[in-house]
Amino acid sequence: VSGRAGDRACDAGGDLWAILPLVTVRSLDEAIEFMNRREKPLALYAFSKRSQVIKQVLARTSSGGFCGNDGFMHMTLSSLPFGGVGTSGMGRYHGKFSFDTFSNQRACLLRSPGMEKINDLRYPPYSSRNLRVLLVAMEERCCSCTLL
Repeated sequence: VSGRAGDRACDAGGDLWAILPLVTVRSLDEAIEFMNRREKPLALYAFSKRSQVIKQVLARTSSGGFCGNDGFMHMTLSSLPFGGVGTSGMGRYHGKFSFDTFSNQRACLLRSPGMEKINDLRYPPYSSRNLRVLLVAMEERCCSCTLL
């Protein structure tokens, strides 16, 4: 199917297309506007000899996945998640991403009740020292937590 941006032949209703639509546009901006007026695709492929074009399409659009100058490899690499966003799907699949999608990462903390006397500082009434210690303990820190 080919036509100008906005032609009925190019509007498949936002679902998966069985064929590759070829749409004529005047500029990169018009192409990006055309894509952004539609539902987010499962995958977006951009082809250009100019890396700046690929970077602009990536930065100014949203899709489940993105491939620059390739239309196949991202689906074959288990190190890359594959999945949609919005109406094109939910979740991420392939390799570990499939396992994570269908798993419940449950937070779990186990502690010995024998140390409760040491933890008295977290219960009222608070002395000024206990309050300072608690405030320091609750400060936001720039660190990360790893889920196992």
